[in-house]
Amino acid sequence: MKTQNTQRESEAFRHEIELLKTGQIPEDLFRSFRLQHGIYGQRQPGVQMIRVKIPGGGLNAAQIECIADLAESLTNSIAHVTTRQDIQIHWVKLETVPGLMERLAAVGLTTREACGNTVRNITACPMAGVVIGEPFDVTPHSLAMAQYLLRNPICQNMPRKFKPAFSGCPEDCALTSMHDIGYTARQRGTTHGYAVYVGGGLGSSPHSAKLLEEFVPVEELARITEAVIRVFHREGNRKDRGRARIKFVVARMGIDEFRRHVQEELKVVTDDPRWMELVHEFEKKCVENPPKVAAVDPKGVTVDGVKFAEWQRTNIRSQKQSGYVMVHVVLPIGDITSHQLRGLAGIVRRYTGDHVRATIKQNFLLRWVPQGSLPALYADLEKLGLSEPGAEKLTDVTSCPGADTCNLGVTSSKGLARAIRRAFADGTIPWGKDLENLRINISGCPNSCGQHHLADIGFFGGAGRNDGRSVPYANLLLGGSPKEGNATFSQLMLKVPSKRGPQVVKKILELYRAERKGGETFTDFVQRIGKERVKQELSEFTAIAGFDSNPDDYNDWGQKEQFVLHQGVGECAGVEMQATSKFSEAENLLLQSENLFRFDQFTDTIARSIQAIVSMVNVLVRDEGLDPKSEQESLNGYKEKLASNPVIPAKFKDLDRFIKVFEIADGAQEDAKTCLASAMEFLGLCKKIAESKQTQPKA
Repeated sequence: MKTQNTQRESEAFRHEIELLKTGQIPEDLFRSFRLQHGIYGQRQPGVQMIRVKIPGGGLNAAQIECIADLAESLTNSIAHVTTRQDIQIHWVKLETVPGLMERLAAVGLTTREACGNTVRNITACPMAGVVIGEPFDVTPHSLAMAQYLLRNPICQNMPRKFKPAFSGCPEDCALTSMHDIGYTARQRGTTHGYAVYVGGGLGSSPHSAKLLEEFVPVEELARITEAVIRVFHREGNRKDRGRARIKFVVARMGIDEFRRHVQEELKVVTDDPRWMELVHEFEKKCVENPPKVAAVDPKGVTVDGVKFAEWQRTNIRSQKQSGYVMVHVVLPIGDITSHQLRGLAGIVRRYTGDHVRATIKQNFLLRWVPQGSLPALYADLEKLGLSEPGAEKLTDVTSCPGADTCNLGVTSSKGLARAIRRAFADGTIPWGKDLENLRINISGCPNSCGQHHLADIGFFGGAGRNDGRSVPYANLLLGGSPKEGNATFSQLMLKVPSKRGPQVVKKILELYRAERKGGETFTDFVQRIGKERVKQELSEFTAIAGFDSNPDDYNDWGQKEQFVLHQGVGECAGVEMQATSKFSEAENLLLQSENLFRFDQFTDTIARSIQAIVSMVNVLVRDEGLDPKSEQESLNGYKEKLASNPVIPAKFKDLDRFIKVFEIADGAQEDAKTCLASAMEFLGLCKKIAESKQTQPKA
């Protein structure tokens, strides 16, 4: 099993900051390093977004208080829950990051691999273990997988990001169908296992995941996951970043051929005893017990009966354990203040026995709440401003941060979400119980961090020109519906000025209410009436007047200045380093490897050294006239064109095998030392080969 000394991780990060400030490493190399550690550059210069990984969404009160303290002391006192159960803190100064990492580590949290070309946060059904109808609790397996893959050498330099999800509930609320790899709980007799799906994803080109294996026993789950990652690692497109996700590998190969590649990898991926050790460890840790205190006596608790009844109707769900319920706490567009977090931590201790989870709908889910405690719990939530009804329903709009902070954001998705929520609240958009199960999701750009493809009504940000000025637009999609292994992605209908978004929602709901047939779902309704009818009904909102007639259409939500398209460089999937000389990328990577070795970051040393070797191979094979798109193509080209060169020693003849040896090593100090020394040796060899190539007489 690959191990990692984590005690000095923050020290290594602090040292990297100093190297950057003194000009000893380039910005591109540092950017790759900080992304690997979950530190994302905002569109505002000089500040960072910190993404904290919350595997399965599970938090305890002490962790909630830590996040509250960090948000208050370092930023604007607001934390943001994402659609992947992460928690993001914005406006953090770079020099405060090492201390932040140490404070998170003290309560068992990390930012490691929350950004970059890595295995991202492993999400899971927030109701796992308490939901009626699940075959078994997926929590221990999701946490074991998160720990198994964290800091693993094979996950440090992938072609692009890689997002896993575990689901056990009947409605597949973890959305396994739209993940790079999805695990859905299955049981055969007394054996627990998973259906494994691969190749799902949203973004500008959504794909539904394909079934790789119908049933994989828990004991085999780590092996098949590692095999999938290895295929992706070698076959993923490293030249065209827009087509680098695993969904494109699966689409190009077809699921049958992809499965064959996975089976070939399984022949060399050995059983790792650490996997089942982690499974057993988390099976013990994840045993949840009811709160030790009895239900809070409702006597003396005063609540508004009408409001309480509505909250109870929409935000409460029975557990499979008799007498206990789950309580959804609505966080408007995923935001919560430090004050609210501290108050919530107290509620978690008092009512739940320390059981709370973040959800992919950007809310919190309290578990193990005694049925009799609901009036008192509601009163306490109301004091914090956290008693809003309608959890995960129409008015509970999902939104990514968008252009407010993200480099890739085109428009303010949060601003549009707030406007739609206000329109529901003040009655501008009429609605009722007949519409409440519809969902609205908003993204600030086509990349679908707000999961607009899976919503009944989705928007993503865009820009256009009119009257010689830039205009913020909202692209409208309708009819999305996530289903295990067979997601229906919403259809792009048309674009409207972003300021017309609330009017568009009103018109769509009125049309559905007036013309649906019987119990027709919204997805079926949209498919029946068709795109042209929708465009016709909404045509009044597409036209835009000149600036002097209606200047409001030319401003984005929450912005006083005129809208201008931001030409930012996205960092979410990592960045390419810009080489200033033939082997400068490899040289910079090896410099970083040496620095990491000094701080006992042995897994990172191996990963960076391997990355440097592959970078050198890319240079050599391109000198041979090849144009590799994947790591495997580079290694194949090396084997075909260069391995027979007599100047290459035996250990570098089969680089594919050479790299695999270090990828499956234990990540110990000696492994890191050997790998780094070999990479340095290979660099000298590559320079000699390149020089001899230049001095050869031309034919």
